[in-house]
Amino acid sequence: MSLFRRKQTPAQPAPPSAPAPAAAALHIPLGAPAATGISLSKGGSSSISLSKDDPAAQITAHLDWDGGSDSRRARGADLELYVLHVSADDVTAGGKRSQSIPGGAVYYRNLGSLEQPPYIRHHGDSRIPGRETATIARPDQQGYALICAYSAVGNGVGSFKEYGARAVITDGRGQTVTVPLYDTNRYAYWVAIALVDFTHGSALISQVELYSRDGSEARPALYSNGRIGMDEGPVEFK
Repeated sequence: MSLFRRKQTPAQPAPPSAPAPAAAALHIPLGAPAATGISLSKGGSSSISLSKDDPAAQITAHLDWDGGSDSRRARGADLELYVLHVSADDVTAGGKRSQSIPGGAVYYRNLGSLEQPPYIRHHGDSRIPGRETATIARPDQQGYALICAYSAVGNGVGSFKEYGARAVITDGRGQTVTVPLYDTNRYAYWVAIALVDFTHGSALISQVELYSRDGSEARPALYSNGRIGMDEGPVEFK
């Protein structure tokens, strides 16, 4: 097993201002109603409507985790939010993979930008149970986005579900989709939680819940046709 390198915590910029109200979602969700919005069932999906003609349209993706039980939390639960992305111009069909795209992952070491490509911004690292957040802007420029989490080696053995991890995706205008995890996998460092598909005029959010191989630190890869390849990305924590 590799040694975990502690990271420098980047400064956290102020959160973006809330945009104006938008229309209701067009897609009939698969999942149970939650206290705020929709909570997806395993393999379920739901849409958040986003007008590609609205330059202020954006969604916010949160990785939430409470650390689990008191005893589990005491042992540490440092998770990392990653947003893997394919731009609208790079989307392909028929199984063709994209070429290497610089900045294809937004995370604590590559915070991204809302003013230039990839129009995705990570808002800073949390080393303790809580929340990490990324904003995805310019839906007209987005193809696919994959919401992933990495579990620091220093956490030891423990599943993302035990840590209470989930993704919460919202437009800040009353449309919120919560994406829970349902499986207990105690030896995976990576989980792909939710795929956001912007190619059909809205943000179609699917619960995917895919885990890396036991002990693998190779991150997932997101390809230009929306395919997810677990253990196919670079290793950054050796």
